[in-house]
Amino acid sequence: MRSNAVGSAAEPGWRARRAPAGDEHVTRAFLRDVRARAPARLPIFRSHLQGELLARLLLGPEREASMLDLAVMLRVDLASVMREVERLARADLLTLRRTLAGRLVTRNTESPLYEPLTRLLMLTFGPAAVAAEEFGHLRTVQDVYLFGAWAARYDGVPGDQPTDVEILVIGEIDRAAAHDAAQESAARLGLPVHPVVRTPAQWQDDTDPFLREIRAGPLARL
Repeated sequence: MRSNAVGSAAEPGWRARRAPAGDEHVTRAFLRDVRARAPARLPIFRSHLQGELLARLLLGPEREASMLDLAVMLRVDLASVMREVERLARADLLTLRRTLAGRLVTRNTESPLYEPLTRLLMLTFGPAAVAAEEFGHLRTVQDVYLFGAWAARYDGVPGDQPTDVEILVIGEIDRAAAHDAAQESAARLGLPVHPVVRTPAQWQDDTDPFLREIRAGPLARL
């Protein structure tokens, strides 16, 4: 989804015109936007922001969001979010609705790209990818699993998109660290993330009814 027009603007020979002092912050934001690298996970996305924004709107329960809400949640400037949303709306991937409070954006489920794009986002910017990053860097973590409804979706079981993410973390890990990783994951996904922390010995204990229930259901190792 890399734009030829944007790409040509980023060529070495291109130079921004000298902007008035009051507009310099806009120019800087534009330059950051066009020079942003495509995400390594799936470089067909124009930028990491585009992937994160699409994941926020296409994964999980259907919702409307304001431009400002998206900027706050994605931790980027409002101008970049507005440009990205407008590009995606022109491609009919998102739908914009004008209100007295401003424009609201939501997914366009009528787009023929909606289903395949949602699958791509699940694999690249979805719960499995985000949880693997946020929990995987913690010391002494041995394994991380998705369980419950999201694990079922990754296993190909059809159903509504879940409203929260359930994570099983195996290792000698501080619960506060697991909580922090869950908060970061939730901020990126826009979904509540609930970590269950167990030591390796506890995971091997077949007498724990809760863990037995987890093993009996869908389980996706990250």
